[in-house]
Amino acid sequence: SQGLAVIEPAMDVLYNDCDRSLQPELDRLMQPHALRAFETAATAPAWAESAFDGRRAYVRTLDDCCNPSSLQDMWLEKSKVEWEVVDFKTGHMPFVSQPQALAEQVTKFIDGFMAK
Repeated sequence: SQGLAVIEPAMDVLYNDCDRSLQPELDRLMQPHALRAFETAATAPAWAESAFDGRRAYVRTLDDCCNPSSLQDMWLEKSKVEWEVVDFKTGHMPFVSQPQALAEQVTKFIDGFMAK
């Protein structure tokens, strides 16, 4: 409907590296997204605050059909802050395609931040 965005075909764009047998469940869970979230200028992001220096993490999804890694690189560069970046050879949804590996990486990020 007007004012909402739906990514179609979701399996090819968002879940391109996921097991195809998951498609019925993923389709069932897909919700439209408010277009205004994409069209409205963002307010100051919390990650830009100096309190987060040395504690910013980013999972770059190398096979992302929704946000290609070149676009992700542009976002990181444009942020003008330092990020700890890890590359995942996944599509847009590593929490679906590689949940264990992602959880382990998030834990590594947290452990590293806590050690500082």
